[in-house]
Amino acid sequence: MKGNLYQGKILLSKCPCWFVVRFAVKLLSAVQSLLTVKCRFSLRALPSVGSPEGARFHASARLFLSAMLLASAPALLSGCALTESGGRLALEELPGQGARLAGVFVTSKHIEPGPSELEFNSRGDIRIKDTGPEKIYGSFTGYDAGEPVVTFPGLEGYGIYSLTAPEDETHEATGARYMTTDFHFANVHYYVLDQEDSVEADLYITADSHVAYYFNPVYQQEDGQIYLLAGSGVTSQSFNDGQKFNHSISESTSRRSNGEELSRSQKFSVNIIASEAPQETELLLMDGENRLIKRYSEEQLAELTDAGASLTLPGEASYLILRQTKAGKEHGGRTLFDQDAEYVEYMAPAGNHILYYRQLPLIWP
Repeated sequence: MKGNLYQGKILLSKCPCWFVVRFAVKLLSAVQSLLTVKCRFSLRALPSVGSPEGARFHASARLFLSAMLLASAPALLSGCALTESGGRLALEELPGQGARLAGVFVTSKHIEPGPSELEFNSRGDIRIKDTGPEKIYGSFTGYDAGEPVVTFPGLEGYGIYSLTAPEDETHEATGARYMTTDFHFANVHYYVLDQEDSVEADLYITADSHVAYYFNPVYQQEDGQIYLLAGSGVTSQSFNDGQKFNHSISESTSRRSNGEELSRSQKFSVNIIASEAPQETELLLMDGENRLIKRYSEEQLAELTDAGASLTLPGEASYLILRQTKAGKEHGGRTLFDQDAEYVEYMAPAGNHILYYRQLPLIWP
């Protein structure tokens, strides 16, 4: 699958609209010169440039044209195509001292960068001021597995994190980093190597639909505050069952110890995987003679998992069968669970084209 990559900040030196702005500035200078020539030689109705009235007229005309360009610049810049970006970040590129890469927040909508600032100098010329990437600060919401770990105002998405989190009833504020994810992710793996800490997780989406996902780096400051920056993304008109797209964000830091430079990196990887959404789910309780004891519907299973309850099995239960049907497939998939299984896991829709795994703990007789 080929995806289209976007970057969350406009590089004006590479943006086609930058040439439009440059042209407009040159046009402003040309019109100003033309006003001077006409005032000097041809238009007797206009006051002379050397007179006080002419100076005021010339300044007013320049101010009017500059204001017109200032008003039109945001519209020009908003149409710029975004350029490709890499996934590795150098420490000196981070906006602000003491911030470290602490996660990635996946959104289905691109986060628009803040507007560029235009300034006038004493001669009325226009200069575009680089304000840097816009920080969007979030709030740590707790350790509840059913709620988002971090919320960002106005944004809907899903994150994986390595956070220095505040204490609560079950967690002490030791300064240690907690590796955690929102519940939408599956198959989460944590790796601690000699020179790299990494987190990798899968995010399942429904197949055969137009998709657009953006990977926004999350940072944590030394004072504990969390913010994100707009990141790059992938779009596809068709994401078929079984297709997979991987995106990684990493950061390397270095320090000197005993005259030796030591480096360490933090990496976050997200696999976007397409899957057919299940249409029907049921759990069958079977005895040792392969006879049906009880049947649990999808609604009954959802009630148990939403309540955080466990399924207590009857004494005659020998094994379980999880059956799920999917669109376009004549025979549904079946999964067997024997008495060594600690829980039943099955895929369910979470809304917004996201699929996730529900887990139901089992209590065997």
